[in-house]
Amino acid sequence: MKPSPRLCLVPAAVAAAAAALTAASASPAHAADEPERRVQVAMVNFTDSRIPDAGTLETALKDNYFGSSGSLTSYYNEVTGGATTFKAAEGDGVTGPVDIDLAATGCDTGKINDLTRKALAAKGVPEDSYDHLSLVFPSEKAGCDWLALGTVGGGTTWMPVGADGKMSMTALVHEFGHNFGYSHHMRLRCPAGDLGEGCEEDGTSHKTPMGGGGWEAGLTSPELLHNKWLTGGEVAKVATSGTYDLRPLYGSGRGVRALDIPLGDDRLVVELRHESGTVDGGIQGVHAYRVPGTDYAKSAFIDPTPDADGDDSDAPADVDALKAGATLTDAARKVEVKVVKAGADAATVRVSLDGVAAPSKAAGPAKSATPVEDNATPVEDKESSEAPNAARPAGGSTELAETGGDSDTTLAYAVGGGLLLAFGGAFLLKSRTRHVAPTSPSGRRRSR
Repeated sequence: MKPSPRLCLVPAAVAAAAAALTAASASPAHAADEPERRVQVAMVNFTDSRIPDAGTLETALKDNYFGSSGSLTSYYNEVTGGATTFKAAEGDGVTGPVDIDLAATGCDTGKINDLTRKALAAKGVPEDSYDHLSLVFPSEKAGCDWLALGTVGGGTTWMPVGADGKMSMTALVHEFGHNFGYSHHMRLRCPAGDLGEGCEEDGTSHKTPMGGGGWEAGLTSPELLHNKWLTGGEVAKVATSGTYDLRPLYGSGRGVRALDIPLGDDRLVVELRHESGTVDGGIQGVHAYRVPGTDYAKSAFIDPTPDADGDDSDAPADVDALKAGATLTDAARKVEVKVVKAGADAATVRVSLDGVAAPSKAAGPAKSATPVEDNATPVEDKESSEAPNAARPAGGSTELAETGGDSDTTLAYAVGGGLLLAFGGAFLLKSRTRHVAPTSPSGRRRSR
């Protein structure tokens, strides 16, 4: 069953408060060529609510954030191929509990953040000693109606815990994904394979932790491109018609792992997924994503089926993938993408641009001429108070995104409605179903 459509936008007053909060959340950041990011985890006590067993929680947090396996660090180290990882900011990375002069009731995220930073500074942990601050506090009296919260393109996460001290690893990986700049990842249902006549946005993609895939899923190729975690040799930036061999996104060996194809003012990114290491056990096959403009952090999965959903645990791993023979077309832009072959270890994809038929023979790695990173910087409309970092180029905006809400606008989303999450696997985000209006050849949507 799909979640009922629901979209909660923040009123102007709340948006202003959110802007003030993101300003308070600013933290120093590493340069783009520094792969390690310093994480400070702070256990927080309120005046009327305290962490019941700080020692046990501290041990669990060290494992959750910095453990050699099954942790935040091990996940991002794996999916980025070691390009970015985390390390403890001070000592073992977990501090506290720190006592703040604030009652839990009301879940005032801005004050929790501000008072905790001041308390840490008083304890000799200044803001310039960490890149990410993760606030862990008792949830019982706080009454936050979201499971977790994170700044989009920022460095702050809020992680309430229950009396048992348990934390959802899916939520943790998801919120740090927001810190890296990712929006919630949606699904565009295009059963006719026609990209120019409009597609229905229908829930989340289930191809990434940002789209209900749980932390068992790897990141999508557009998300990797956003953070420059795919090298030029792994990405074929298609400029002319050609036929390409694809290797699995997280597989071993050399070769092209993603095709970056022009689609008017947008981009179309194609990848091959298959189980590798600890990720993608439930994802397989050729997948395509539409990127608005060049904002790879806000891509959407193109589902060619009328009703399949990768969240169905009984469905095949490639239930909503592009099978051999499947074609995506945009007649107005004269683009056609056809899957010639699709297997676990390799796929062949034929791309025709400007109405020019592609040769039948795969072009090989030499066809990947220009690293896609040259055009992979997302464009945002608002300036941010956050310093630029590897996850967010200078000039990008910082937003708040809760686990359980859409985050693909320039406003923070209302803290309401919350999350449907099973701790053993994938979760569902609040979703919406709407018609995506047909686009003109220039790439702009026509009003209806």
